[in-house]
Amino acid sequence: MSEATHPTGGLTRRGFLKTTGAAAAGLACAGAVGAAIGGGMLAPAKATAQGEERTAHLCHQFHCLTGCNLKCTIRDERITLIEPSDIVADKKHSTICLRGIGELSHIYAQDRLKVPLKRVGERGAGEFEQISWDEAIKTIADNLNEAQQKYGEGSVFIRKSTEAGIEFDFITQLLHADSGGNWGLDRGQANGLGPAFGPWSYLSNRSHWEFKDAATIIELSHNPLESAMVWSRPLMDAKEAGTYIVTIDPRFTGTAAKSDEWLPVRPGTDAALIQGMLKAVVDNEWYDEAFVLAHTSCPYLVDRDTGKSYRSAEVMAPNPAVVSAEPVGAPMVWDTVTGAPVLYDSANAIPALEGEWTVDGKHLVTEFTLIKEWLDTLTLEWAAETSGIDQQTIVNLADRYANNGPAIIDIGLGGADKYTNADVLGHSTAMLVALTGQYGKKGAGYGSYCGLGANDPSATFNYWVLPEEYHYGDSPVSMYDMPYQENSIHAALTFGDAFTLEAGAANDMLEWVKSLDFFAIVDIYHSSAVDYADIVLPACTKFECEENVKQLRDSMGHVMLANGMVDPMFESKSDLQIERLLAAQWGLEDLLPESYEELARFMLDGAAELDSRMEGITYDALLEHGGVMALPETGDDYMPDGLAEGFLTPSTRIELYYEYLVDQGHELPVYEDANEAYESNPKKAQFPLYFTQGKSRYRIHAYYSANEWFQEDFGPSLNIAPEDAEARGIVTGDDVRVFNDRGSFVATALVNRSLQPGVLFMAETTYTRYYKEGFLQNVTNSARLERGYSMFFGPQIPYNDVLVEVEKA
Repeated sequence: MSEATHPTGGLTRRGFLKTTGAAAAGLACAGAVGAAIGGGMLAPAKATAQGEERTAHLCHQFHCLTGCNLKCTIRDERITLIEPSDIVADKKHSTICLRGIGELSHIYAQDRLKVPLKRVGERGAGEFEQISWDEAIKTIADNLNEAQQKYGEGSVFIRKSTEAGIEFDFITQLLHADSGGNWGLDRGQANGLGPAFGPWSYLSNRSHWEFKDAATIIELSHNPLESAMVWSRPLMDAKEAGTYIVTIDPRFTGTAAKSDEWLPVRPGTDAALIQGMLKAVVDNEWYDEAFVLAHTSCPYLVDRDTGKSYRSAEVMAPNPAVVSAEPVGAPMVWDTVTGAPVLYDSANAIPALEGEWTVDGKHLVTEFTLIKEWLDTLTLEWAAETSGIDQQTIVNLADRYANNGPAIIDIGLGGADKYTNADVLGHSTAMLVALTGQYGKKGAGYGSYCGLGANDPSATFNYWVLPEEYHYGDSPVSMYDMPYQENSIHAALTFGDAFTLEAGAANDMLEWVKSLDFFAIVDIYHSSAVDYADIVLPACTKFECEENVKQLRDSMGHVMLANGMVDPMFESKSDLQIERLLAAQWGLEDLLPESYEELARFMLDGAAELDSRMEGITYDALLEHGGVMALPETGDDYMPDGLAEGFLTPSTRIELYYEYLVDQGHELPVYEDANEAYESNPKKAQFPLYFTQGKSRYRIHAYYSANEWFQEDFGPSLNIAPEDAEARGIVTGDDVRVFNDRGSFVATALVNRSLQPGVLFMAETTYTRYYKEGFLQNVTNSARLERGYSMFFGPQIPYNDVLVEVEKA
């Protein structure tokens, strides 16, 4: 092409013929689909009386941790209808949500990237020309090679976060590239929960189908009726069964509307409310002493003078610090029978829960004694004043949770975890769960009940492993810190928009991207980072593939093989074929599967020898069954035992005393204000409004932004309370400018009574191209919690730890 073109323009003859050939496809029973492709290049589909029709199945979006199996009607090689699968064995898993229903508008959106592109203007200007796949792949390989030869292996950064799929990541390992370390996304509470229950414990190990067996459910900053719609059924089953549901959230969400009680906590102060509950539990002796002694670290001994655990000098155990691996002495307890310290797991010992003793000049106390002393420094008045929740309401909730069980705390990803102090919330919640014994029994538990893990049985697969000489390179600096910390990255390749999705303060990140010697992106749509790339490669959606099959997954107790794919649209390619093209530039393509079929057969071959439940689940059998086969345990009777194997901690008990944070004063969850979003912050004089963002029924992070149906009703919209809108002369439909000292953007105002005065809300980030000016991430916070670097997941990106002002644009 001789002239600069926009990434959504420039159809090739192959792509034009492929899509126009499908343009006549229609919906005989659901109405015509008005999904024009390519910026008006193609007419909407028209209903026809006859046409070749077939059915395909696939496992849907992994990012919502659900994986619904979808039945797709394909007519004249165009997807015309998407429904929940009717071949799943467990009919309660015949599910679909707005994202799945809306895929027709999404797949055929105008914002699809169609051809390989090369930048011809300044970075950020979005000026490109079309090039061939051969030229694009060679340009990427040449630049990555040049960077590594000039600066070393660690100079290349590769990260996968594409909407199409991240089921494998070969090219990063083949090049020993830096993969960017911790994500910092949805990790705040996880950092606080991990040391107590195990690193990945924020994902519940119980089933949400147990909701109906709970007497009390606390939805902690979670809005499943919107963010996890297909899992709203268990919550409504619980409501119908008489379960008392409480939602803790700064805004009146759809879930709050269905709850028995809504606690409009002040943004960033959830930990104060939980600590108020802890105070009430301990002061009123509502804790479960038998559970605490048997399953927690509360009887472990601590040297009061040093704050370090008192450990055996002879028997070694793993280090309780989740980041460290060096062995240390096993923990000790005070045996009330012998009147001396013994190993925590001594068979005949009867450990003391409270007390203080002197041994060899050391002043020893139990962890529980220290917890009680810490709680004595707190008051319910403080908890109420800080959180904005009435003192008696906090006590009543503590009473209900501790004494009206079994009880569940369902933790949200996308709200209260997006503050710098979110680890304090996680640690406090872990302590509340442990002290009350609301764990490991039917209808009791905690974590993110979001459809992953223990909700249904998991399959056993073989995984394609590269030879040991190919592996990820070191990641000394996490991606979100690269604009602020010295690093060696000079060239980057991302599958999807990692740079604006996974970092706060996007202006800083994009300035750093501009400074790179080279940046290439593989994406399906014109996402926010595309305009900054030197080379753009079009990926195909999860519904498209060069072959009949695609991803193999286990989801909802079923093994699912996507099959019946439509051909990649335009000049797009699947992730696997893009990785093979790249690997071929180094002569390494033979280390990768040649096709998705080869990969699926490998994953299933011999799986039954590893796990008898996989008997009969083969590649050919899956195709015979429409790509879906159930595992034997799947069904209403499947209920995992939360205590069957103990906890993924060194002592296999809930470890509540974070010894590795003693030097930072956070061995117990000492409360601290958020970095920016707190009432007494002097910055509120200039920026008085709390700015929050979270998940919605329309998107997962930025994914599904290209769905034109969603954009009509849910583009960049700022929800604002009537009092705040009136004070600024704002009405629904106005363009408003949201700003602070980091940046600004323009959005459409929605005056909304579901918000407290002083609190704003937007759905999580969408693509920059849909804003009239700026971008939501321009105002978000890039602060880093120092102790986060000692934690398993690293610092949390504090997307909601933000103050702003709003004015009419």
